[in-house]
Amino acid sequence: MTEKFFQYIWQYRLFYPNNMKVEQTGETIEVINPGQLNTDAGPDFFNAQIKIGNTLWAGNVELHLKPSDWYLHKHQQDAAYDNVILHVVAESSNKPAITSKGREVPEVILRFPDELKQRFDAISNNHSVIRCGNLIGQLTSLDRNSWIDRLLAERFEQRQQMVESYIAETNCDWDQIFFILLCRAMGFVVNAEPMQYLARHTPIKVLLKHCNTLQMEAILFGQAGLLPASPPDEYSATLLREYNLLKVKFSLRPMDGSEWKWLRLRPSNFPTIRLSQIAAIIARVPGNFESAFATTNVHSIIEQLNVSASDYWSTHYQFGKEGSSASKTLGLQSRRLIVINAVVPLLFAYARRRGNHTEQLNIVSMLSFLPVEKNSRLSEWQQYGISPQHEGEAQALLLLYKEYCQKHKCLVCRWGHCVLAGHKL
Repeated sequence: MTEKFFQYIWQYRLFYPNNMKVEQTGETIEVINPGQLNTDAGPDFFNAQIKIGNTLWAGNVELHLKPSDWYLHKHQQDAAYDNVILHVVAESSNKPAITSKGREVPEVILRFPDELKQRFDAISNNHSVIRCGNLIGQLTSLDRNSWIDRLLAERFEQRQQMVESYIAETNCDWDQIFFILLCRAMGFVVNAEPMQYLARHTPIKVLLKHCNTLQMEAILFGQAGLLPASPPDEYSATLLREYNLLKVKFSLRPMDGSEWKWLRLRPSNFPTIRLSQIAAIIARVPGNFESAFATTNVHSIIEQLNVSASDYWSTHYQFGKEGSSASKTLGLQSRRLIVINAVVPLLFAYARRRGNHTEQLNIVSMLSFLPVEKNSRLSEWQQYGISPQHEGEAQALLLLYKEYCQKHKCLVCRWGHCVLAGHKL
């Protein structure tokens, strides 16, 4: 048993409430309020209310598996523990806790059902990432759905924080923020960071002043550090000339081209193809992003993103390296991912900034109109009978896997709590 689990039992009142007595005096104890869990230095729980005998006490509570830990942690020398009204322990001792002022702290042994510890041990000893997987079948549909809804809200909160950082960085330039989110999404994990760097150091206003595809590609490829110093063909030579002029005119600074990743990427996902497609998107939806995406019709937005790389890239994947002819159209799955990772977070943050709660709800519901994208993490849930019905549920499960299951945070997970508590709460 861990101390965190011991705190969890106290926090959620999973102990036997009857016949609780002070070890030193035999006085009865009634827990009116277990207090608020403290995650910083100091006693474990603040502002608890404990009735000891006929007296109601208000103060802090400290928990230890071993009573001697009070002295091991030197609480007897720390004034921060002088307001502790109850010392909760897992076993008896012959030496009660004493505060720095010499006051003896009432002590109680916390007793709880054996099956609670058995369930905790079963989960803790499971080496699978989803530790409670074999027990999830016990959950009611209400347990499942309420936690999924909360996780989706948490997912949006995470994205909101990311957008807020861009708002501060760009001085609330929403067009630039959209450009950053678009580029990051178009990096598709492997090149997300280089794409983000490129967008943060390339003013969208410069791109919008040059709405023809050639000039946009010149700026993007130049800023990406991908234009060859010795152009192998006329097209790359033209791009290099254009970029050299625009670089001086707008004081642009290219990034190091070595930052891009190519290994084990499908040619259709090469940075060159993605940058050309980004140029096509910007050319197709120029100007104010608000007018470009003035709809919560997710299928309409997906269609707006239906673009192809320029003609040069229909026969190339890299500069000067010609291949078989094929249209480099941005695929449906890629467009859906852009909506999920760029458009929806931006629209949500924009609506939230304006205080439009109804619009926020409409934007969240956009994900319910998207089918679930393939993901290996989702298949792990499916083996336990958890299958998302739409992309909103999928996003919630991905967050659950990453932020709770992988970090073994079962004690703060609603599903973990239901399994451990046996649906008592």
